Amino acid sequence: MAGALEGDLFVGPKAEEHRGLLSIRYPMEHGIVTDWNDMERIWQYIYSKDQLQTFSEEVIIGQTNQTPDAVFVNCLSCPQHPVLLTEAPLNPRRNQEKAAEVFFETFNVPALFVSMQAVLS
Repeated sequence: MAGALEGDLFVGPKAEEHRGLLSIRYPMEHGIVTDWNDMERIWQYIYSKDQLQTFSEEVIIGQTNQTPDAVFVNCLSCPQHPVLLTEAPLNPRRNQEKAAEVFFETFNVPALFVSMQAVLS
């Protein structure tokens, strides 16, 4: 199996399954996103068909041959579901703007509400 995982991307249980062979990265530190590419991949994983157990939904996630680092998502039900996103108290404004950009442009969500975790508790 040596070399079989090179270049592959694992998120969730698959990453845990191959933990000993992988370099694990976390896209957040102290509740603030530090790696937007990895954070976007996690959100794409969450929106994947295997994770969203709802009806009349189709999500495609994968890597293109032309751009192996580019991950695409086609979520037919995303435009029907608003998103509530929590944030850390000291989250920079530019992170809020980047999250909004990702959710509106990549996932086509109809609405996004961002609030501090303490306010929502």
